[in-house]
Amino acid sequence: MTDTTATDAYSRRDLWLCLARAFDKPEGDGFRDVFAQDLADDLQAIAEETGLVAHEDIAALRIDAARLGKGMDLLRLYSKLFIAPPAPVVLNAGFYMEGGKTGHIEQDLRALYTRHGITKNDTMRDFHDAVPLQLEFLSFLYGRAGDYAKAAQNMEARAYIAEAESFIARYPVRWCSPFLRELDKACAEHGLNRAYAHLARILWLAIEQARAGAPIEALPAGADLPQGSSRGLGEVTAQDLAEVAYRLEQAGLAWDHVAANEAWDQDVFTARCAQGDTDTVRA
Repeated sequence: MTDTTATDAYSRRDLWLCLARAFDKPEGDGFRDVFAQDLADDLQAIAEETGLVAHEDIAALRIDAARLGKGMDLLRLYSKLFIAPPAPVVLNAGFYMEGGKTGHIEQDLRALYTRHGITKNDTMRDFHDAVPLQLEFLSFLYGRAGDYAKAAQNMEARAYIAEAESFIARYPVRWCSPFLRELDKACAEHGLNRAYAHLARILWLAIEQARAGAPIEALPAGADLPQGSSRGLGEVTAQDLAEVAYRLEQAGLAWDHVAANEAWDQDVFTARCAQGDTDTVRA
């Protein structure tokens, strides 16, 4: 991995964080102005950095966000969509995956965040399956990947990227389409501004881009591989795959796709598990 990997990871960190904040409750001084004036520009810049093809949807967002006017217009729209009973759109993703926002999905996500040292405080959302919180977690994963790549700790960076992609496949892929469908329906039936529908479409495109998934790539010669790897050869080794699988297992995510690689060695994976956690970014 190179500096390009760190740059790309940081851009994806910014993408998920930008979307997380956009779907959060519009409170605080200046939130509406940022939403109406800066959000589309930020998303456009990030889309160009990450290769996300969302230009038409970002342009539509720019137009509808600017139509929200001033004062409480944005908060009223958010309330009509997501808060005021009977809210037509649910922000708790478990609703779309298992029909209830306090089921197994919420519990699984609570455990996953805790394993990463992320605890919910009073300022955070009521449930761990909330759409903005899931997007914030993706931002965290890509941010860690960027930190490790910048420090030339390539296997750790690779593991965090793999974990982010597995998280997307396990959760957002399952709820994003019905979430977008409900937003489209609510805006059409109630004659509401479509800014959030455009945001959901951009989110869907970002998830589909990540869903395509880049294969585990060959590392450049001389990469910082774990002890025992084929240093300088640039090929993915059993040690590399064991590191990725270990990180995914620790996060409670599936790693069978990693074990399907030709270089997989179960004994190497067992030894990596016995070694335990070594998650420290070296300066």
